Amino acid sequence: MKKIISKYKVFIKYMIFAGISFLLDLTLFHVFKFLLKDVFLTVGTLTLVSTYVARALSSLFNYIVNRNSVFKRDDGTKASKKTIFEYYALVVIQATISGLVVGTLTKYINIDSTLIKVPVECVIFLVNFFVQRYYIFNENRKKLIPNENIRAVLFGIATAFSMLVVLDRKRIVLVNAKYNNSIALLFLSIFLIKFYKKYNNKYKKNTIFTILAMIFSILMVFGYSYRQVGSAYFVFGNIGFMAISVLKFICYTVLFKLSINIVYDKICNYEVKEIVKKSKLVDLFNKHPFIFSFVTILICFLPYYIAFYPAIMGFDPANQIKEIMGIHNRYWDSVIMINPNVTITNFNPVLHTLLLGGCFKLGYSIGNVNFGLFLYVVIQSIIYLSVLAYSISYMKKQGVSNKLLFIVLAMYSLIPVFPFYALSTNKDTIFCSFVLLYCIKLYDLIANKQSIKNYVIFFFVMVMVCLTRNNGIYTIVLSLPFALIWLKGKRKAILASLLLVTSFYVCYNKVILPACKISNTSTREMLSLPFQQTARLAKYHPESFSEEDKEIINNILPFDTLASKYNSQLSDPVKNQYDIYTTKEDLYKYFGVWAKGLTKHPDVYIDSTVSNVYGYFYPNTDSWYLYYKYNVKLKEAGFDYHYVTPKVVRGPFVAYGVAYPYIPIFGLFVNIGFVGWIYFFLFAALLVKKAYKYIPFVLPAITFILVCVAGPANTYFRYALPYIMPLPMTLCLLYYVFHKKESIN
Repeated sequence: MKKIISKYKVFIKYMIFAGISFLLDLTLFHVFKFLLKDVFLTVGTLTLVSTYVARALSSLFNYIVNRNSVFKRDDGTKASKKTIFEYYALVVIQATISGLVVGTLTKYINIDSTLIKVPVECVIFLVNFFVQRYYIFNENRKKLIPNENIRAVLFGIATAFSMLVVLDRKRIVLVNAKYNNSIALLFLSIFLIKFYKKYNNKYKKNTIFTILAMIFSILMVFGYSYRQVGSAYFVFGNIGFMAISVLKFICYTVLFKLSINIVYDKICNYEVKEIVKKSKLVDLFNKHPFIFSFVTILICFLPYYIAFYPAIMGFDPANQIKEIMGIHNRYWDSVIMINPNVTITNFNPVLHTLLLGGCFKLGYSIGNVNFGLFLYVVIQSIIYLSVLAYSISYMKKQGVSNKLLFIVLAMYSLIPVFPFYALSTNKDTIFCSFVLLYCIKLYDLIANKQSIKNYVIFFFVMVMVCLTRNNGIYTIVLSLPFALIWLKGKRKAILASLLLVTSFYVCYNKVILPACKISNTSTREMLSLPFQQTARLAKYHPESFSEEDKEIINNILPFDTLASKYNSQLSDPVKNQYDIYTTKEDLYKYFGVWAKGLTKHPDVYIDSTVSNVYGYFYPNTDSWYLYYKYNVKLKEAGFDYHYVTPKVVRGPFVAYGVAYPYIPIFGLFVNIGFVGWIYFFLFAALLVKKAYKYIPFVLPAITFILVCVAGPANTYFRYALPYIMPLPMTLCLLYYVFHKKESIN
């Protein structure tokens, strides 16, 4: 007996401590359920938190005893503390394999899952013992570590598998066996195998890239769950889902870290060669880059102008025209009119309403509203195309390669979003033009010396950003102040510009508009998130509200309709019910009810928020908002607005515009979530490069991403346009910053 015990003492100790860890896990679970019962008021949240805390502590205990007592080296010394990460990786892998095997066998074998789980767990228990003894806690394991080629193969297979796995509410996992996905993931595996050895550790010391890769991985895991079921159910729903999510997180992190390293390395070391072939076109471009770019873009846009003459009309511009024409519209119902005789409001920027409505009124006065709308399109297009052409001309002056400039010119000319928005009467086209100008002037401020004239132009551009969209001030106050940190020699001028533009904004909203008897926008526009959270709580947990709570909410929103109006992707149906006569006291009481709901059901609030914004961070979304349909609002109001060309003429352009996002690689430019990732990468790369003074240059885009988070709609393209439009220019200019040059002036 002694010989048997001596021979198998390590395994016996392993079994004993495993049993103790199991009992400890159960004990801690019940202890924390008792201690936290008054903190978490829902049984589900209480159980989940207690499970996590108990499992974390019991597994930590198991790790410590295995490292210090069970798997000691022959000389009696403890194993290395570095093994904790490998230990927990094994825990995750074990849980994943267990869930997959049990789920698959239960599906095909008519036996209770508990009976299947017992032998499966026994096998995994034995495998765990050998892995811990001979690999994790083995000081001579270096001989056992596979070389990087083998590791690359394993990571490639694991990543492909984790991306093939899809989840279902009824079953733990399904394997997505679609042909196209399988082929794509085969290439993904080959990609990992080819580049893993060369690039995985190339920027190992740059923890910023590792953190960024982990953030992207989290966004992918949670984005998938919210896209499928509108909650984090596929992440925390059960142990199988948690295991699959952790596996996906690990594999995505490896994939993204490798991809980030490759992209950064290529940017820093790849030399874009200048076009050396002489041609009349190149010579003409070199002599007149602005005119050449303007004419080229205009020629490419002309077929769209013909097909969609006179203009593409959205709901907002239709209501703006109604304001100008003195016809009842929804904006009148959304604000308290200062003077009923002043029919325009600042719900949409007054400047844009006057320009659009003025052109329409001119056309109406001569009996041709189509002409008036097309006149607006002409004015808008002159601004829009001039800014696009100027961005290319500016880059040319900064020394950007002609090869890159022609690529940018091709993007502006051929990507359908640009011509469609040239014809759209929404405020976004003109606003985005001035945002692009602001980004150009901000870069110029960073990279070059400035004259008084430059600062005057910069101030004018910032004023136009404020006047062409009500939230335009945010991109200025959240980006320009950071230039004060790194541009020491220009601090006084920057501070003066910032103070002047903020003073103008306050004066415009608090003095000029009231003096003109123009009603400002509604408070409800800033309350999309809390209103959505309250509506979701009313839908899924109506019992959480007392009669007093309902009465308080009724002073702001009709409580009885909140549940039916709730749309997880769009807050407009809820917030449009906002009572315009709400007082500050009503809002104060409402936020008291809102805070009470937060303490009772934080998970509901989180699900509401993420469901309304995840598309701005998750690339695998297929929402696409391209304005092209005929809007009947003006026709219903008695105006003869109509497309001149038949539908068959517009069809090919619509088909191209709708299909473009799904074109491999090229379609990524209009993928809202992916574009956001590009800016996050640029921000991280600037930190790694220590090119800190250029950080303000990418902040306007990041600011607009944050504005989208606070906005009313998920994955709404026109809200993302202000950071999509400057992307080509941003990439070109920062390429030279990363390419071992601080600036290109």
